[in-house]
Amino acid sequence: MMSRGLAFKIILILFLALNPAIAFAACETASQWRLLFVNGPEGEALSGNRGHLLKAIRRGSPIRVGWGEAAADGSWSVEEYAGTTFVNVMAGENVVAQVEPAWIQSHYTDAARAGIRTPLTDWHAVLSTTGRFEAVMIDHGTGKQQRLLLQRTTVHWFAFAPDPACDRRPTPTIAPRGRLNRLERDERTPAE
Repeated sequence: MMSRGLAFKIILILFLALNPAIAFAACETASQWRLLFVNGPEGEALSGNRGHLLKAIRRGSPIRVGWGEAAADGSWSVEEYAGTTFVNVMAGENVVAQVEPAWIQSHYTDAARAGIRTPLTDWHAVLSTTGRFEAVMIDHGTGKQQRLLLQRTTVHWFAFAPDPACDRRPTPTIAPRGRLNRLERDERTPAE
């Protein structure tokens, strides 16, 4: 015969296990910046969960990226972070993000010498979960491209979102199979 205390414990455990609203109440649902995924230079998953990143994007969470490099001897290092201005999810699994434009600095590894480089140079970049990192530098005064830099790097993907285990926001299907945009006009300027 079961004691009353043991029976109560069993009933309580069953009640908690079968009532997800109570378990959900213990979740952290407040949004904060969270590191959700890290990819390596060849797109390999290094940490986190790509699915959590994709869900955060689809649920409308703002995304930030971080990357960096350092000398093997430890003589210098630089970490860089940027907000994104445009994000694509391609083939349902790869993320490509354009980051906020910035001005090129005069130095990146010595804070005492860091400033805005002259002449002013605009920097625009695209980073991807494939590890691809493309940056273009444009002379601010003339509008002419000065440099194109293509690299492979480790990218840290952050989202301003609730804990992924607790995020119950709806996840819309933005591109269901067969949906195509209806073309109404397409004007192109010939390339120079």
